[in-house]
Amino acid sequence: MVRQGGRGGRSVTRRDVAERAGVSAAVVSYTLNGGAPVAPETAQRVLKAVAELGYRPNQAARALRSGSTRTLAFLTVDADDAIFTNPIFAEYVHAVQRAAASRGYALYTASTPGGGRARTMQELREFASRQVDGVVLLASSEQQLDPAELDAVGVPWVLVNTEEAPGGGNSIGADLFGGATVAMGHLVEHGYSSIGFVGDAPRSEPRRRAWREVCAEHGVEASPLFDVDFTREGGRQAALELADLSSPPRAVFVVSDRTALGVLRGLHECGVRVPEDVAVISFDGSWESAYAWPGLTSVRQPIEEMAAAAVDRLISPPEEASHQVFPVELIVRESCGAHA
Repeated sequence: MVRQGGRGGRSVTRRDVAERAGVSAAVVSYTLNGGAPVAPETAQRVLKAVAELGYRPNQAARALRSGSTRTLAFLTVDADDAIFTNPIFAEYVHAVQRAAASRGYALYTASTPGGGRARTMQELREFASRQVDGVVLLASSEQQLDPAELDAVGVPWVLVNTEEAPGGGNSIGADLFGGATVAMGHLVEHGYSSIGFVGDAPRSEPRRRAWREVCAEHGVEASPLFDVDFTREGGRQAALELADLSSPPRAVFVVSDRTALGVLRGLHECGVRVPEDVAVISFDGSWESAYAWPGLTSVRQPIEEMAAAAVDRLISPPEEASHQVFPVELIVRESCGAHA
């Protein structure tokens, strides 16, 4: 039985693997690193020798030779812990991890809850010291990031879940206005004459703009506006307020699935039926939306495609920074009371 430490207790080397497999050290490198094609039978002998000897490549040395550690980082930037309770962001991390792994990259994850700009820059500098090949940044709407300051750290970055990187920079986002327009159009087409809006969104926010513009175009009453936190509890509070109205809206468009789950809970508590009394439609298309009751009609963000694009931009940065917008899809379920 061969000891993992190699002959005399020393570390197993690439040459030891080559000797055991009956090949050259270069063939071992090609097999493990994909530098050149290797016959399947030969590769199998090499991998068998690796397993028998317990060989572990020296990642630091490989990074020095190649200029890459084959690692990426995912950094969530938030003013509080709310970002961690949003199911769509959990999906983002999972999708980025899978996209990185499929390209042969490992992924670090970190967060800066309550840390602000200084904490964010500290984390980025830490990643730079570890020589990561790039950082995916997911920031809440309250966090303002300076692209010039990010660039000064010296590590490629891409901002996701955003309308556009402020002041330039690589960024990726879903078509919020287009998706909200489709959702609102679906409600209008099925005869809802009054539609409310639920969510903490400024007047210029694309989903809020789409709500008002579609209503105005079709002569639908755009009221009321429930300006509540972007949370489940915020949605529940909006539902309680809605239930107290003498003339509640016939439908509501909710800014996110997370908030919509709170709306469904609050309406149920008040005995308001969905969709018989009030129809509900939301944005994100997260995993949780399919398991709400009733099933939540929602605009699905293409998380997997956006995650893959973010990873590709870090591995092969474009010559010029730009914003990439992805189309979305309306997933119709029971909560809107209308069939596709």
